Amino acid sequence: MIKQHILLLITLTGLCSQLAAQSVQQDTVVKEFTAWSWDGDYGWRAVIKNNRMSLETVQRHEYHPRLKVRRLAYSKGVEFYGKTRFGEVVLNISGKPCRDNNGNSNEFSATLHYRGKISKGCAVRGAYDHAPT
Repeated sequence: MIKQHILLLITLTGLCSQLAAQSVQQDTVVKEFTAWSWDGDYGWRAVIKNNRMSLETVQRHEYHPRLKVRRLAYSKGVEFYGKTRFGEVVLNISGKPCRDNNGNSNEFSATLHYRGKISKGCAVRGAYDHAPT
């Protein structure tokens, strides 16, 4: 009987160690992004942080500093949905690498759907005050 208790205790100790190791693993989900496009008159910049998006546009000189967004992840990327007084804004970020207009290679491609326009750009992980262009 004592041997069975010792075996059970050893087994439980091993399981606890495995569970502790699994809980220490890092969260690899990217939740903050900086995305941009310098597509002439349709240029824009978006920063995602804490379920909020700041969005700046060149054409209409708009600035939306704290749009509440919903995050929808899928196998190859993520989309963020929000609303401005002008309608819905959707920012899609995919895992496809992107080369910006300065020739820099970036980890993600971005597509902004806003005010009837679709504009492609690049994105990086992290929320930055200035786009790395």
